[in-house]
Amino acid sequence: MVAVGDLEPHPDNPHRGDVDVIAESIAKNGFYGTVMVQKSRMRIIAGEHRWRGAKKRGLAEVPALVIDVDDDTATRIMLADNRTAEFGVYDEQVLAELLRGLDDFDGTGWSDDDLNDLLADIDSGLAIVEDSPAGRRPAAADDDEEDGQERPRPRIDLDDDEDDEDDLDDHGADEAPPPRPKAGLTADLLITLTAAEHDEVNALLGGIRARDGNASTAQIVLAALRAYAD
Repeated sequence: MVAVGDLEPHPDNPHRGDVDVIAESIAKNGFYGTVMVQKSRMRIIAGEHRWRGAKKRGLAEVPALVIDVDDDTATRIMLADNRTAEFGVYDEQVLAELLRGLDDFDGTGWSDDDLNDLLADIDSGLAIVEDSPAGRRPAAADDDEEDGQERPRPRIDLDDDEDDEDDLDDHGADEAPPPRPKAGLTADLLITLTAAEHDEVNALLGGIRARDGNASTAQIVLAALRAYAD
C-alpha cells in the first residue's frame, strides 16, 4: 500500500480516461486492481486513472506494484498498457445477458441506454439503403444442375395459399419472384427505410428485447406481421 500523495502520473501519458466513471465504480465496488509504479521516480506507468479516481474518492492509499525499470522501459510499459486494451472486443451476446441480469448498473460504467443500443445492434438485419430502384435478383441455381443452366426456383408464398395467381399479379407478369430458400437454409430480407424509420425500428427492437428477452429480429418481425395480419 502506497500513499496516494507519494505517487505522480507519467508526464507523457497520452491516454485520457473518464475519472468520474472510475470514481463511481470505486464508490460502489471499492478499489480493485493495482497501480504500477516505476520505483526510481514513484511514477505511475499503468493505472493512472484508477489513482485519480482514488484521489477523487478521498482514499489515502492504493495498492501498488513497484517495479525497478529504466525510463525507456517505463514508457514502453505505459504505451503497451494503453494500447493492448484497445484490441479487446466484446461478445455482445454475453455482455447483454450479463447486464440484463443486474438489478441496476451502479458502478459498472453502463446505463440503460447502453443496453438498449446493444440489444438493437444484436442480430439486427436492418440497414439504411439509398432510395433507388434495386436490380433484379437472379435466382440461384441448384447445386445438382449438371447442364450449367439455371432452372426456375419456386417463389416465396407469403399467404400460404395454394393458388398463386394473385401473388404473381402482385409481382407483375414480367418480374421474377424471389427464390425460396431450401429447407434448412436461410435467406436475407432487405427493408428500405428512411433514417428516421431506421432509428425508430432499432429503438423498438431494443425495447422489445429488454422487456421480453433476447428474441431474434426474425422472430420479432414474424410476430409483428402475424399480429398485423390478424
